[in-house]
Order: sequence, then structure tokens, then C-alpha cells
Amino acid sequence: MEYYSPALSVTSDMTDEELDKYFATYVPLSNLPTPPPAKEYTQPHTVRQTTSPHSPELQAQATHLAKLVPAKTNAHVICALLERANLPAEVVAFAACVLEGLSGRFMNSWWDELEQLKLNGQQQDLKRQVRKDVSHCNSDLIVLAALALAHGFLTDRLRSSRHWSVKESDGMFGVREIEATERAMLRDLNYGLSKIKEDAVQKMLGEMGTQKKTRRGTMSIDLKGTAIWNHGVQTPEPSP
Repeated sequence: MEYYSPALSVTSDMTDEELDKYFATYVPLSNLPTPPPAKEYTQPHTVRQTTSPHSPELQAQATHLAKLVPAKTNAHVICALLERANLPAEVVAFAACVLEGLSGRFMNSWWDELEQLKLNGQQQDLKRQVRKDVSHCNSDLIVLAALALAHGFLTDRLRSSRHWSVKESDGMFGVREIEATERAMLRDLNYGLSKIKEDAVQKMLGEMGTQKKTRRGTMSIDLKGTAIWNHGVQTPEPSP
């Protein structure tokens, strides 16, 4: 059987008789249905993992720090703070000593310090922003401030309050909140961070379950620019 298949470019010039002849003799190329058009390949979306199992050491440190705060805290949040801060165990133990040394009056003085933030703004928009920051404050901030004080006291390479706000707290706490909490802590301790001795830090390491198997003669912190402890006295690292 002869099939009549005119060129597509001339179908518009075909007569009715030619069109009838074309459709009468038209045979599809296949008996199978036309497959759907292929979909464009898209890489499957992966959700960023926000939580990861923490090491037993970090969990022990976070749990112990949470117990030292005279208010409700979240050990999981503290564990995340510790993971991002990546501090030596001795610095964490020093921060625990800071928390342990706070008096029963600290919480009231801390809240007074935070309330003072509302009064210090010179412009209305600044006051509203500060008030918003304070309203979201929680007691985990106390642990963060203690870690910042410990790190700043034991090392020469300071991390700014903005660094603690952006990196360690992952934006959870503002710069003003952190600095206000540090001020409240220092006043409550009568600015006596130097009174925290090596024996107290070693004891705290043991309580946190991170006591080293071999006790060293002096507390050694594996950070560049750190201070040196000798017989319980903290001294700056010698210049090169």
C-alpha cells in the first residue's frame, strides 16, 4: 500500500481532497503510547543537620555547668555552646568555678543590669531593640558569659563580645546582653577572678569527669598566647 505523505512545509497549501487522502493513509509510527516528556533532573534537597551527637565529655561539662546556674538552663543549648567555643577543659572548669562562686544575690543584680539596658538607649529605636533583646534572654546566657570571662582571663588572645554573640551563641544572645552579664558577674565576685586557684580548677575537672589521668604540676592550656599557672598563681606567657 502506497502512503501519501506530503512535506509538512506544504501542508498549508494542500487542498481538502489531498488532506482527506493523507489522513486516510496515515499510519502511526508505533502502537505504543507517546511517552511523557522527560523531567529535568533536579538534585534532591538536603536539609542541614542542626543537631549532632555530642561527645560524652561535652555532655558531662554541659550538665555540670547547668547545675551550677541558680536558674533553669538547657543542657543541650549549653552543649552546643561548648562545641562551637571549642575550649580546653581547663577553661571550662575555670568557668565552672566562676559560676560556683556566684552569690545568692547574683540573679537579682543580673536582672537589674539587664533592665538598665533599657534606660541607656539614647534613641527610641535603640531602646526598642534593646528591650526586644532582653525579652528573649534566658539563663543559658550566664554560662556563656562565664565561658567568655574564663577565656578572657586565661588567654591573651581575646575573643570580642561580638565573636561570642555571633559564633559561640550562634546569634542567640546580643553583645549588650553578654557584656551586661559579665559586668554583673565581676561585681558579684568583687572582681576576684584571680582568687580562683589551680587546685579549685583541678577539683572542678574531676567533678566534671574530665580529670586527666596524670596530674600535671601546673595547669596547661593548649592555646597560643595563654597565661601560665605556677603554684596556683597565674602569670602572662613570656614574650618570644
